[in-house]
Amino acid sequence: MKTYTVETAFERLKDYKITTHIESVRRWLREGKIKGIPPKSRKEGWLIQEDDLLHFIQSRLPNDIPVASYNTTNDVKGTSRDFIRADMWWELVRKNIFEDLLEVKKAHVRDAVKHMGLSKAFETYAWKIIQEHKRGYASPRIPYLLEAALFDGQRIMLDTTYESKDEQVVFAVLEYLRQKKIKAL
Repeated sequence: MKTYTVETAFERLKDYKITTHIESVRRWLREGKIKGIPPKSRKEGWLIQEDDLLHFIQSRLPNDIPVASYNTTNDVKGTSRDFIRADMWWELVRKNIFEDLLEVKKAHVRDAVKHMGLSKAFETYAWKIIQEHKRGYASPRIPYLLEAALFDGQRIMLDTTYESKDEQVVFAVLEYLRQKKIKAL
């Protein structure tokens, strides 16, 4: 039977969008959420039997989707993979699990609006709406998880053309607000 190291198991779990951090895999092994063979020495790492890893993956996927039929190489928009990812994302959001919260500064919005070539009036409009999303903090915060942010009760896909998460979130939210304003006209 095939065995996985922590690194290869992480790659498999990352394909299924179950985690983005290798430390999560190690923690799940220590907690017993993933059955594994403990290391015999410090140089060796955990080993995971394929059946145990597949069982863990199946426990994290929606109930009606078997692991074998979940195609991790299918990137076409609108496919069952996208629906599965969205369902999993909403399930985590309902549990209030986020990767992080982006504290939005007015300077972020001003720079992004300028970069996008939008008007000063749009900057004012966007900042006013963003300020409403404080989530109990003194300044506005936008939570994000994996490839999407939660804003205005909507799942907004991050703009991956930018390198930093801050830019990915801000530009995606501004584009969402721009589209929302166009529809309102």
